[in-house]
Amino acid sequence: MRLLCDPRRGIGADGVLVLDRPTDAAAADARMTILNPDGSTSEACGNGTRMVVRYLAERLRRDAARVETAAGILRGTVHADGTVTSTMADAALEGPAYRPDDGTFPYPHRFVSIGNPHVVIPVEDPAAFPLAEQGPALEHHRWFPERANVEVVRTVDPHTVELRVWERGVGETWACGSGACAAAVAAVLDGSAVSPVDVRLPGGTLRIDVGDDLSIRMTGPASRIAVVELDDALLDGAA
Repeated sequence: MRLLCDPRRGIGADGVLVLDRPTDAAAADARMTILNPDGSTSEACGNGTRMVVRYLAERLRRDAARVETAAGILRGTVHADGTVTSTMADAALEGPAYRPDDGTFPYPHRFVSIGNPHVVIPVEDPAAFPLAEQGPALEHHRWFPERANVEVVRTVDPHTVELRVWERGVGETWACGSGACAAAVAAVLDGSAVSPVDVRLPGGTLRIDVGDDLSIRMTGPASRIAVVELDDALLDGAA
């Protein structure tokens, strides 16, 4: 994965989505495995889900698709304007991926799982936060036995938050769909925002609908930019 994701020696990407036959063809159209640049896997990828929904919908010649993931079966619909709305795993505020102890965490925060672990940290100015320096330590903090995605977030108004993300196994990225969901959930629960929430990231804006039961729907763009044929030599090196 390091080779494929490297922009100098490979394609350049924040991760690789591998599609295979679903476990149950009646329940899903394909199974998605999410591989990070460091070779680790992730349970959920919101932006990846939208990409795969659009890809499958085009191949199946319809406007919807179902994707099997480690976080469950996620469903998506492609709209006429090219945006995609997809369900995500319901948010959870505790679980085995969060193990606070008698020690301390360096920032006020909220843990949110969207099938994968997130720590959401409210800040006055996400652009000024030293994410490159703090991100690795926060990702690997002992309270997160499976590591964590790190979001630094500011509420702009009751329907808008802005966000920077340090992704587990990746580093800082321009966008993170599950991170946007976690930030929206945290803002709604803390009372600083109400659903739907527009989450502004360096790579664009996602709209997140948070239900009273912490169900989540995410809407955002998914655009085809290229069709690439990988040389056998590159694949052999990646293997």
